[in-house]
Amino acid sequence: MADLAKRDFYRRLGYAGPEDLLHQALVEAGLTNPRKSRISLDKLDAAALVLEERFLRACSRGDCQDQAIRLLADRPGQELALAAEAKDCAMCGGSGTSRAVKAMVAAMGSLGWTRLCVVGGSPSSHGRLRLEVGQELELRLVEGTRARTLQQARADTRWAHCTVIWGATLLDHRVSDMYRGLGCVLINGRGIEELAAEVERHVRLRSVAP
Repeated sequence: MADLAKRDFYRRLGYAGPEDLLHQALVEAGLTNPRKSRISLDKLDAAALVLEERFLRACSRGDCQDQAIRLLADRPGQELALAAEAKDCAMCGGSGTSRAVKAMVAAMGSLGWTRLCVVGGSPSSHGRLRLEVGQELELRLVEGTRARTLQQARADTRWAHCTVIWGATLLDHRVSDMYRGLGCVLINGRGIEELAAEVERHVRLRSVAP
């Protein structure tokens, strides 16, 4: 039966280390003998479940490490592990955009915020944002080239926990002007990564405000 050196086995599961902790977790689960240097591939699925429950993978990026540490503060019994590759990172999955969106969702969740309204942006950027957010947030995405009434703008801001005006995108003044003065956050970044990072920063500031 095929087997692998334990280091290669862990990397196949997406973990670079710490190897002693990974090894101990599998020993405690009865999946390996502490004296053996190799492990059978038929244990791959079972090992993946054990390690997924015990560890949170993060790449070496400082922001991913910081986000993982914040998440672990609310997850007793879980520990931080280093991802084998960027794509294995539970924070960013190798994508700066995905990492930024996850950080934004986590920040909003810390305040119990679940509804985000974005004013501006192209249909393609709206589609990507919906894909990245998934079911984590409710989104209301306002096209920046379609006329909006003040009544509609007020309804949007009342509905949302956070409303942002995405200023560097497709956004007519006749639309953005309806939202100014309604407590919206103005964001000048063009990409989704910049949008998410600015929303996260705004929410973090709100969370520490007296």
